[in-house]
Amino acid sequence: MKSNSALKESLRLYKKNFGPLCLTLLVELVLRAIALTPLMFLLEKTLAPLAWLAVPLYLLIVLPARQNYALALQDMMNGGSVFSTRLISVEDYGKKLLRGLAGTLCILLWSVVTVVSATLLYAAYEGHWGLDVLTLMRLCASIGGGDFVGGLMIILAAIAASVLLILLGCAMHSGSRHAAAMGDRTLLKGSRLRLIGLWFLGLVLLVPFAAVVVLALGDYAITLLNALKDFSFPDTFALNARQLAMLAGGAIVLLFPVLPLKNLLPAVCLRVFKEKRDAQA
Repeated sequence: MKSNSALKESLRLYKKNFGPLCLTLLVELVLRAIALTPLMFLLEKTLAPLAWLAVPLYLLIVLPARQNYALALQDMMNGGSVFSTRLISVEDYGKKLLRGLAGTLCILLWSVVTVVSATLLYAAYEGHWGLDVLTLMRLCASIGGGDFVGGLMIILAAIAASVLLILLGCAMHSGSRHAAAMGDRTLLKGSRLRLIGLWFLGLVLLVPFAAVVVLALGDYAITLLNALKDFSFPDTFALNARQLAMLAGGAIVLLFPVLPLKNLLPAVCLRVFKEKRDAQA
């Protein structure tokens, strides 16, 4: 199987089922919004600890929902509709939750370098381990060849580069729930490289929206760089109406319509691979 076969089939299914796919994505977003509702407690300092309720809610609601989404995509490829009660089904809830937790654990393992690096940098900034602001500035300056901002940018760039590990992990495991939905985990053995390639190809679909984000938040980058020079950060980075409009418009026009196609790619890849393997058997 060639990856372009999966891409062509994904585009065909995307065009044919565009409406139901968008409605399905809307359901998935609503479920995530429900799970993240406790974050509103952050608006009140005395209630802020209750925001941690979002973590168990996310695990209990979103992880099984992702498994349901994979099953719904298989229904669609079998001639049914992706937009159905399957999306909120509690059938085999325990198995779906365990599969979701296993996948989350795998991604967390891929995230160790980034999380540890960012935590150490934040702890140093907060003055832990006996580091004060001047010591931290000297450390950054030594890394940057005497330039504090340059040294800090190198550190931040290294942490950002480690995010590639997380992306690779996401690509590696992108087909797991779809293989489970098809009831054949062996499909992953012969299609990992194709899945990785298609997953990263799917990121190309997000480039237009990413460009809007850069345009909308570009002023913050300049503000942040200027603040780093004086080591004086503003208390908040409030978005103005123009920036909010750009982000909201970009999400609606450039992000929402392409996410269903991105989500289709690994499901179709495994489907096409299975059909070719069965035909050769």
